[in-house]
Amino acid sequence: MHTAARTAIATLAFAVIHSALATRQAKRAAASLLGAERAAAAYRVFYVAQGLLSFGALAAYCASLPTRTVYRIRGPGALLMRAGQAAGALQLLSGLREIGFRRWAGIDRLQAWRRGLALPAAPAAQGPECGDDGMLLAGGPFRYSRHPLNFAGVPLFWLTPHMTTRRLAFSAVGSAYLMIGSLHEEARLREAYGGAYDAWLRSGVPFFWPAMRPRAGSAELKSTATPSLTPGRAVGTRR
Repeated sequence: MHTAARTAIATLAFAVIHSALATRQAKRAAASLLGAERAAAAYRVFYVAQGLLSFGALAAYCASLPTRTVYRIRGPGALLMRAGQAAGALQLLSGLREIGFRRWAGIDRLQAWRRGLALPAAPAAQGPECGDDGMLLAGGPFRYSRHPLNFAGVPLFWLTPHMTTRRLAFSAVGSAYLMIGSLHEEARLREAYGGAYDAWLRSGVPFFWPAMRPRAGSAELKSTATPSLTPGRAVGTRR
């Protein structure tokens, strides 16, 4: 089997496992195995850790396969492409900062459980959260795209000056997975935050590809957002 096909199949297998572990069925299975409180406290940390480890295993497997160069760009063009990758990495870090890394990774819930405290609300998805006043806290990169963490993978994947058959197959499957995953995240966020999320949709923030200029932030949404039935704990900053 050709390297591109093997890489695509391995990447697809990673995506299927990663998605399956994010389902409610997987979380219910964990609750049955570990107990509801323990699973609620530890599952997010487990999910993030297994995602990082399995991605490392995918990268190691793909690196072991033979490959061919599709194209190689040198000189100023290569520098521009690296700058685009750096911008994608900065967007990823900015999105994590806006959500709160400890919250995104589930560390806050695990620490609260170990201290015998009430667990903070879990994030609905990798998106902005609702404050206690029902206002969606959509700051930072969420003013340019509704799914900036997922979009950040696109420049990281594609703006490589040295494209190989391995990277091409991984980038194609990985980009499709990020877009499909964004659709699922959008459904979860809309279910969790109702009118506040609908107000954000009406503000004109693009679904995936970032806008050239920032759209509505938290302050603009305050007058139109309606309180969520299950508001999350306020995170990030209001801009």
